[in-house]
Amino acid sequence: MANRIVLNSISYHGKGAIENIVPELTARGYQKAFVCSDPDLIRFGVTGKVTDLLDAANFPYTVYSDIKPNPTIQNVQDGVAAFQASGADCIVTIGGGSSMDT
Repeated sequence: MANRIVLNSISYHGKGAIENIVPELTARGYQKAFVCSDPDLIRFGVTGKVTDLLDAANFPYTVYSDIKPNPTIQNVQDGVAAFQASGADCIVTIGGGSSMDT
């Protein structure tokens, strides 16, 4: 049996890509972001660059940082539960695979 998955995702990368975050969210009518970032990116200030833009635009968000390398099914289920509890209607991931997987 064939399965089909349609992922409604947009990925930006490269110099200046960060400037697309707020316009993309507002153009799509989102109201609150669930920002997934691993603890190291928070510690190094990378996540702050994104949340600073969201703050400047008065765009509400919740940061989720319980990101594990090579996440297990339980890690993903925990992330889903946190997303649902946050009241967010979109997800912004910062970093690589583990943030996106969770």
